[in-house]
Amino acid sequence: MTASNWSTAVQTVKGVLSATLACPQTDLDRESVSVHEAKSLEGRLRFPLREKSLTLVTMGKGVVISCCADRMDWARRELGGLVPGQIFTARTAALLEELVAPDRQFMAGPDQKYVCSADHFRAFMVPSGVSVSTYRGDQVSGLYGYTRFKHALSFRADSLRPDMMAAVAVCDGTVVGIAGASADSETMWQIGVDVLPEYQGKGIGKAIVGTLTLSILREGITPYYSTITSNLQSRQLAASLGYWPAWVEMYARDNS
Repeated sequence: MTASNWSTAVQTVKGVLSATLACPQTDLDRESVSVHEAKSLEGRLRFPLREKSLTLVTMGKGVVISCCADRMDWARRELGGLVPGQIFTARTAALLEELVAPDRQFMAGPDQKYVCSADHFRAFMVPSGVSVSTYRGDQVSGLYGYTRFKHALSFRADSLRPDMMAAVAVCDGTVVGIAGASADSETMWQIGVDVLPEYQGKGIGKAIVGTLTLSILREGITPYYSTITSNLQSRQLAASLGYWPAWVEMYARDNS
């Protein structure tokens, strides 16, 4: 199983990040800042590679910066001499904003990425009066009519990161929560979750994320979960199910 234990899950993450950032895996463990030209390599996370790209990632030791060719000199000059602990700070974020703003972009994050493996997974309870069902493959598109759950599903049959699986919570005949898993790579699926506001704080989110996590692990896939650092409730949910912080990421996004 890809995600049977902590060490194999960590190695999976390193392999995917190395392909995504176009860097050697050793740079993720080196206590330094490295800069690499962004490339579309096999095995990378299936997010679009922007023409004006800039991504910063750390797994707790080294910081890897992946960017388009015309940003590399700036990144090496302004960031290459910093120690890793100086990168994810307000001061550095301000510098990054100045760099990307002329290209009609902004810096997203820092986002905390959590990963779970079978040996760390924690049991959970389904709240009384709630039923949870699992949907797989083509069944998932049948949920696209539930548009209130925008963080759970892509709602696109042609997505680069297709919806592979979902866990649905029903209470009194009403769908009150959905957790969905997208195939962000061959070996890692990302979980997104939405619970109706009036049903939040009742353990439903934990039940559907837990159900989905267990199903993904049984497929031999590494599940991961993303949240902004200030969303303490979301981070606590991940930790309560045995997820651990695997990496932190900032990246340039186009203004909508």
